[in-house]
Amino acid sequence: MFPASTQGQIAAPSKSLEYPFILASGYYVYFPVDAFANATVVQYSLMSNASISTAFMTSAQLQDFNSSQGTVSNSITYQNGTSSSRTLRVGPGSYDLLAYAYDGTANGTVSLTVFPNNPFSSGPLTAPEPSGIATYGIANQSGIDTPYTVVSTDVIGLAVISSLDAYNSTAESVGTNPSGATLQLNSVLVVDERGGGSQVYWCQNTPDFVTSAFQVALADNVWNYSADGFLSNGSITSQGGGGFVSTFQQNGMMEYYYAYGETNSSYSLPLGILLLVNAMAEPGTGVLVQFGAKTTGSGLGTNWFDNVTIHDPTVRSAYFLTSGNSTTPIGSFYDTELVFAGEGNGETTDFTHLSASLGLFYANGTSASVNVFPSYFSFGQDTAESADNLRMSYLGNGEVHVSVGTPNYDYLGAASESFTLSAAESSLGFPGSSNVTSTSNTGRMTTAISSVTTTQGSGNGIPEFPIDALMTTALVVLIIFSYLLARRQSDAARKAARC
Repeated sequence: MFPASTQGQIAAPSKSLEYPFILASGYYVYFPVDAFANATVVQYSLMSNASISTAFMTSAQLQDFNSSQGTVSNSITYQNGTSSSRTLRVGPGSYDLLAYAYDGTANGTVSLTVFPNNPFSSGPLTAPEPSGIATYGIANQSGIDTPYTVVSTDVIGLAVISSLDAYNSTAESVGTNPSGATLQLNSVLVVDERGGGSQVYWCQNTPDFVTSAFQVALADNVWNYSADGFLSNGSITSQGGGGFVSTFQQNGMMEYYYAYGETNSSYSLPLGILLLVNAMAEPGTGVLVQFGAKTTGSGLGTNWFDNVTIHDPTVRSAYFLTSGNSTTPIGSFYDTELVFAGEGNGETTDFTHLSASLGLFYANGTSASVNVFPSYFSFGQDTAESADNLRMSYLGNGEVHVSVGTPNYDYLGAASESFTLSAAESSLGFPGSSNVTSTSNTGRMTTAISSVTTTQGSGNGIPEFPIDALMTTALVVLIIFSYLLARRQSDAARKAARC
């Protein structure tokens, strides 16, 4: 059980690609594989204490085998023995990885990975899931998956919430508040090291709501997704000393996580909240990861509520990675997500009321431009917390409306957009926005970004409360202005920290 005392709770990794099995002699087990891309790569390995037959089949071949009309050899490939492994390239279709015990009881484990790393690789999803907007590095054109990679120093989430109420009668059994809920901005950080090594971390900016009391606490977690998974209060530290590393047992293994959380503060609806996570390599020291938030009514400044240093003197570069053609060392997605979910400790919650618009974006501090990801889905997969009754409606351009309803876990569609800052300034009259066009510590600001057409996905109906063009423009400007201002404040803080 995850610790219940952590302020902000724990949003734990949920993915593992290893599947244990026990088979009596003469029995078999199979693992479905759905390939969506023209050239899908399937990697599998199997270990057992007894010799077994391992076969990779089409679904039709499995059906023949199951009806005793076929044999294990009637497959794309097969091996006999206590261990087997293959890397295959297949076309779109339904396949199965089969393990058949023919020489006594077999106790084994199979590891399975599919690229491109489509979250639908095992078929349609059912509730509950983390619900909102996410990107997996997968674009789908006419049913064909195309993987891509986005490298960024900053991930940005924007939420405009007009109603919010959650309730889970069993929440206290896992150490959470019955009316608790989180909004999670999650992304995977890659740290490249001199000599060719790399480390992988999962970073979370997770406001923790107690909806019945209109209370919220800013919180963050960092998990080590690298092979050793180790963290300590010496390997990761908070500039203010507020965060710390804790441990827990899961499946007989020791797990480590860093957590920090502020005390509760009051909020009122409607609530606008901007979440940021940025990373900067500091050669000879490590990586500075900053967690920031800005809420309506708090002024123009961004509250960098936690400034975390991952100590790694061999660091060469650090970036957030979204990629559909690879998985993390623990087998999870390289995705970026902004999702509503339970409060923590793997909890699923029910939202009695929710109406919110979410936007998910990325940036690089060297250019200070804010960008949409090339494509989006309506659910996350790297967090264990979830919601069981939310419906998403795609608004285009990296924005989704979330409301209470029948869940729909879909590919939302493609997106591409950039902004003309000067035109947006004049249309909105944002105070002080003209100052943003000056040169800052991050480098030369881009004030007139070239226009790019937007392709909207299939959509999921009309949003409950449509956002008109003026509101969309206002949100875009808030994102850009807050981000540029935040980068300037962030760089100033970094310089001060080094003095």
